[in-house]
Amino acid sequence: MTPAEIKDRIEAFAKSIGPKAYVSISVSTGSDTHGLVIASLWPESLTGEHHVTVRADTFAKALDKLEAAWDDARGLADKNTIRKMALAIIEITGDQGRCSDAALRGADFSQQQIDRLGSRACAEATRLASGGPFEIVRTAGANAPEMESVP
Repeated sequence: MTPAEIKDRIEAFAKSIGPKAYVSISVSTGSDTHGLVIASLWPESLTGEHHVTVRADTFAKALDKLEAAWDDARGLADKNTIRKMALAIIEITGDQGRCSDAALRGADFSQQQIDRLGSRACAEATRLASGGPFEIVRTAGANAPEMESVP
């Protein structure tokens, strides 16, 4: 893989996870028998609560392994995102009377996360707080999501 191909693949992978996802790939100088290429993912930024790291012999293999490891770890990350989104839905609804997808994007959730996890977050918000059921109102006009982010 060329450096440009690695960069493109890392950017696409991070974008598919969420707006704060950070992916790093490097070459180790150690003599680890599991591979000299190290790939890491922090789904909620470098300061996030958890991350996934893999080792391989090539950049392509490391990225393949990282994507597979993320598939395995995604359940925990989704659970954490659902909880955070539910709390945001409760707060936004309390402040604004309703919760829009634009308000959630303003709270650092991607449209992809909202589309994929929003209904589960609404159910969790309803479970956590009185005043439900909670819902996410789809925004139209200037604050609507970009077309590429809508499934």
